[in-house]
Amino acid sequence: MSERVKNAIFAAITLAMAVALIVLVATNETPDDRVERIGALIKCPVCQGESIGDSPAPMATDMMTLVEERVASGATDEEIISELLGSFTGALLLDPPASGTTLALWLAPLVALALGITVVVWWKSHPGRPQSGDGPLWNRTRSPIGGLILIGGFVAIVVVAGTMLQDRASPNAGAADVNVEDLDDVSNETMEAVVAANRDIPQINGMRLALAERYFQAGDYRSAFPHYLEVAQSGAATDAEATTALIRLAWMAYDGNGEVEAAIALFDQALEISPDSEAAQYLKGQVLWCGAGESEEASALFRSVLDNEGLDPSTRREVEADLELVTSGEGCA
Repeated sequence: MSERVKNAIFAAITLAMAVALIVLVATNETPDDRVERIGALIKCPVCQGESIGDSPAPMATDMMTLVEERVASGATDEEIISELLGSFTGALLLDPPASGTTLALWLAPLVALALGITVVVWWKSHPGRPQSGDGPLWNRTRSPIGGLILIGGFVAIVVVAGTMLQDRASPNAGAADVNVEDLDDVSNETMEAVVAANRDIPQINGMRLALAERYFQAGDYRSAFPHYLEVAQSGAATDAEATTALIRLAWMAYDGNGEVEAAIALFDQALEISPDSEAAQYLKGQVLWCGAGESEEASALFRSVLDNEGLDPSTRREVEADLELVTSGEGCA
């Protein structure tokens, strides 16, 4: 075998080993690593040249929370990045960073390749000289020795990389398990932006309802109304989501505008979807009693709610008190 062929074989082996190590590192990424990597790719919209992964700004924190949620749900990198760029005005895609242990792991195969090529080129341009009378043996063995050096170096890199990857993936390595934060830590503004950018995606109904509920609990019916209405009219909403939205719309129609008939009609729609809904039955009873003066129908609905043995104790006490008042002829509580 000629020296040129040997050199080509050594170069090919070195390149193959480098590619193998890159694949080894890329396929051992943990969820935490993935969240950090994606966070480092997106520029914070309200920061000076910082990624959302490095910025302490509230919006950056909200965006990282969204990344964690999407990673946990199995979304692809492309889907997550597209959602972030489409939902947050001013967000830009940064060049992927290289730092820390990840940098060392990615550079290791390149260094091995460079060293291997250097050794091959040097040996080709520096023919071996006999030493202590055994020149022919040295010339015959120098190529195998070079191959062993390259293979040994590659094995050492793989061992070190494997150890580092094990440490990173181990729950005892100082990194907590993936913790998907709930929407309580996401601002209304961020949720509004995400909902607006994903209004045609069925899965957004859950976030839309959570946002509407915040407004509802704060008494901001004006802001809650369009979100509940969107869910109620969505053909992709689940029965539970549609029922919740209709109940809230009904109560806002009555409590906010005094529209008794509209409220009762909306409660009826909710009960068509979920006939056993305790909330729809009880609140419809409240409207019938307090708004329409229909005490008998109201008391029938209150009794239906109380028939549920699993009813929350505090709710049971409240319904029992209303039933006692309505059956005794008392006015609306």
